[in-house]
Amino acid sequence: MWKKDNSYPNIESLISQGVEIKGEINSPGSIRIDGLVEGQLFVKGDLIVGEKGFIKGEVKVENLILAGKIEGNIEARGRFEIKSTGMMSGEASCSTISIEEGAYLEGTSRMSKGKEKLEEKKQTKE
Repeated sequence: MWKKDNSYPNIESLISQGVEIKGEINSPGSIRIDGLVEGQLFVKGDLIVGEKGFIKGEVKVENLILAGKIEGNIEARGRFEIKSTGMMSGEASCSTISIEEGAYLEGTSRMSKGKEKLEEKKQTKE
């Protein structure tokens, strides 16, 4: 799913440009957001925030591709990818992070599995 051709066939829900949602979203599958969401998002699948998409609040997902804007904390159990048009302000926790040239990240980032792998390497050397 993370190929350079940007085809994402697993999107099950779409929040279109012009749509505004305030509150909590829980989804068992993947979502693409091109509108405005203010609140909490709990997505068991992947989340794609398009260039016109804006999220203000807490985000917990499997994988996240950000081409729009997020103001708030995110937790991606897998990959967090910020495209060149993406803007993130807040704390980010993920296993893998990819930031394209031109992207904006203000805040802190933590790679959880990377730290675990480093600890495993230290223990095997001892």
